[in-house]
Amino acid sequence: MLVLVNFPPAPDIRSLSPFCYKAEALLALAGCDFRMEPTTDLAALPHGKVPVLKDGSLVIPDSSLIQRHLERHYGLAIDETLTGVELAMAEAFRRMVEEHLRWTMVHARWIDPAGEKMILSTALARVPEEMRRDVLNASRENISRTLHAHGLGRHTPDEIYAFGRADLDAIATFLDDKPFFMGDQPTTIDASVVGVVLNILASDIDTPLMRHAAAIPTLADYVVRFERTVFGPAARIPVTLRGERAA
Repeated sequence: MLVLVNFPPAPDIRSLSPFCYKAEALLALAGCDFRMEPTTDLAALPHGKVPVLKDGSLVIPDSSLIQRHLERHYGLAIDETLTGVELAMAEAFRRMVEEHLRWTMVHARWIDPAGEKMILSTALARVPEEMRRDVLNASRENISRTLHAHGLGRHTPDEIYAFGRADLDAIATFLDDKPFFMGDQPTTIDASVVGVVLNILASDIDTPLMRHAAAIPTLADYVVRFERTVFGPAARIPVTLRGERAA
């Protein structure tokens, strides 16, 4: 059986990692039987990151490589109906979401003081309490350096959140009244977009990014619809989205 290495389960959401959410959704969309293997020992993993997919003796790191493996060996063919132009558009949005919008969410969680309570109670919940503050401060320093190297961290908080709001607006505009990003059925771009947007909407961090996402009903309907469509009775709907209109 396939094994997906992920962070330990988070309360109220499938994964705090958009990439782990994406990988789990792709496995479900491919109809694969798999089990989860939670870990916090990232140093033991290729690239030092999750998700990682284990397929017998094969170890596949990175959600994009996992997607390629599922397409080649497990019949993940949900993008086959897309035209070349649609595939190009999906790839452009994927890059925006994973390499830009996600980093504004990282800023909100780890750098903005508003995210401190959430991080201490979720991502660092398994760290001994007496060490938690030191781990948070060290993590903040590392993430701040990463954001600066990325380029986003060179901007003011107001500018960072303005970038994130523009990304959310672009997603909502392109989605319009479609059930899924490219039409009536989910494709792989939905797994990427929902992995990030659901994490933003599920958060109780009071930042301009989270408030802006919550003010766009289309986004809430969309992520709930995807979660229910892909995971069926096993769908996990965050408290912030329960009772949403999506079916």
